[in-house]
Amino acid sequence: MFKNLTIKSRLIFILSFLLIFVLGIQVVGLFGMSSAIGGLKTVYHDRAIPLSQVTHIESLLLHNRLAITSALVMPTPEIIETKTAMVEKNIGTITRTWEAYIATNLTPMESKLANKFALDHKKYVSEGILPAVAALRANKIGEANRILVEKIRPLYPSVGETIDALVLLQIDETKIKYTQEQKRYQTIRNILVASIVLALVLAALFSLVFIRAIFRPLEDVVSIARSVAAGNLRQEIQVRSKDEIGQLMQALKEMRDSLVDTIGQVRDSEAHTRALLNNLIVGVTSVDEQGVIRTFNPAAERIFGYPESEIIGQNIELLFPQQDQGQGRHIDYLENYLKTGSKALGVTTEVAGLRRNGATFPLDIAVVEMQGGERRMFVVILRDISERKLVEEQKASLMADLESANEELKSFAYVVSHDLKAPLRAIGALADWLSTDYVDKFDDEGREHMRLLVSRVHRMGNLIDGILQYSRVGRVRETPVAVDVGEVVEDVIELLAPPPNINITVENHLPTVVIEPTRIQQILQNLISNAIKYMDKPRGEIRITCIAEGEQWKFSVVDNGPGIESRHFERIFQLFQTLAPRDRIESTGVGLALVKKIVEMYGGSVWVESTMGKGSTFFFTLPQTSSIDNSTKGTAA
Repeated sequence: MFKNLTIKSRLIFILSFLLIFVLGIQVVGLFGMSSAIGGLKTVYHDRAIPLSQVTHIESLLLHNRLAITSALVMPTPEIIETKTAMVEKNIGTITRTWEAYIATNLTPMESKLANKFALDHKKYVSEGILPAVAALRANKIGEANRILVEKIRPLYPSVGETIDALVLLQIDETKIKYTQEQKRYQTIRNILVASIVLALVLAALFSLVFIRAIFRPLEDVVSIARSVAAGNLRQEIQVRSKDEIGQLMQALKEMRDSLVDTIGQVRDSEAHTRALLNNLIVGVTSVDEQGVIRTFNPAAERIFGYPESEIIGQNIELLFPQQDQGQGRHIDYLENYLKTGSKALGVTTEVAGLRRNGATFPLDIAVVEMQGGERRMFVVILRDISERKLVEEQKASLMADLESANEELKSFAYVVSHDLKAPLRAIGALADWLSTDYVDKFDDEGREHMRLLVSRVHRMGNLIDGILQYSRVGRVRETPVAVDVGEVVEDVIELLAPPPNINITVENHLPTVVIEPTRIQQILQNLISNAIKYMDKPRGEIRITCIAEGEQWKFSVVDNGPGIESRHFERIFQLFQTLAPRDRIESTGVGLALVKKIVEMYGGSVWVESTMGKGSTFFFTLPQTSSIDNSTKGTAA
């Protein structure tokens, strides 16, 4: 009957029997362990806890005696207060612990000793400890010392001996209880060990029966499976039964058929991968652990000039100059990974490549390990970077030319500043001398010509100063610091000294910005001086405001002057551009261009809004946090 059952039914039957048997053993074991744990709990609650209680009382009694003694040895107010407070706290703790101890399960001998200790301790506390504490707090050191000698010391031995006897009695009772529970636990353990041995014997017997009835047919299945795995896909597989082994044979047959289909798909995929590699624009080659080349795509053939048939089987050292072979970066790169498992594998490295014709060229190389298979294989990706290196060299040459031009510009600025201003100062001095000494020699037209000469000499000097300031912006740097814009406005107004008919007001609190102090002063000085210079009203009004707008401060300088036509809004920020004749209003045309350059250097912007006849508003923005690049700094302008 057992043989006619399916493998599943037989396995269920055997496992059920073993499970019931093991559960029975577990029930017996759990019952025994529960009984043992209950015994241990009894030992803990009836003996271990009371033992810790009397031990704690014994320790507190000694602490009280030592506390009073130490207070008498060093009777300072602080020590007396600390020690007496500790004694009173300990007395309360002893009382609570003793009440808990009395409530435990005590033997007659323990009850007798406990009654004796209660009487002795009461007398010890009432006649010795408490009077000594009172005397100490009253600063009666002599009285406290007398109580220690006459009361505390004579009464303490009786209390100590009783509590020591209780401790020893508790220890003896604990040992007896623990020994009894230990013997009980050993008996339960022996029963469990015997049950486990019996279960193992039964499991071994059932295993032998199961092997004879089931696993022998499985050996035939394993033999067929190994034959299929070895590549014999044409082997005939016959299904002779409908049980689990028969189902396994059927599955094996289906697997064989599926494997035939999969091999066909893999071959198609291999052909697709080969076509993909052949059309890549970068060179790709695969090598083994020794660096021997196994594949070489057409792009690699074009890069190095070797045909695939000639390079396959050669070492990858052939693709690199002689001085790098054996110890070049590409070989070190691979060998270092094989030795240490370096995570640098896959990172692109620049090396020198060697073409078939002997020419060397710059090359980017990256090595990637191929996953799968028993042997370690690596894919080496190669890219000819000759054109890129040529572009980089051209870029470096252009940067050098740019640096040279920049140096020439700096030299020109200094020439303009120093070499041109010297003759201008001489011409100005000579014109002033002629205007003063020969004033009676000139008619009205001559005097006007001399005035124009002097003013144009001064204009030329101011223009040179403006050009120098403009060239220094962005090139000569100060260290940006926190600058109170309100204080800068006050300094600028004091420096410009506006005429009495012009009123300058700051309408709200101006913020503190991180900027080069000279630059913010140049911005405000140019905007405010322009408003003063071009004012055409009998009563001029100039207002300065600031508001937060996103992550920037938005400043504005508002005037009620003549206004600016909209077609000139962009022009006025260009270098050397003025709207009024220079002989009527002295101007270099550099101020607003300088403002624009400084503001944009800090990531801000500047613009104007105006209505003809009613005035103009110049706006500029600065970041609330400094964003200027301070990588290059010079001396202050």
